[in-house]
Amino acid sequence: MTTKHPRINVTLNPIDLEIIKILSDRDDISQAALIKKIVESYLEGYEDFLLAVRALEAEKDWEKRGRPTITHEELCRKLDIE
Repeated sequence: MTTKHPRINVTLNPIDLEIIKILSDRDDISQAALIKKIVESYLEGYEDFLLAVRALEAEKDWEKRGRPTITHEELCRKLDIE
């Protein structure tokens, strides 16, 4: 069966699997749906971290090349936004 969303297999230790079962029963959702929520939640936080690191790297690169940079606060003042 073809699917739009690729699938992966995950092997958990028995204790973690039991926790997943308890939580999925409590929330009345499948174990797969719960694991998907957990992974998505983790990745959202990790994505924010990666974007912040990339922004810092870009800023350092611009400064190294002698290009002007401004702070977030300066940009907001220039655009007249809070």
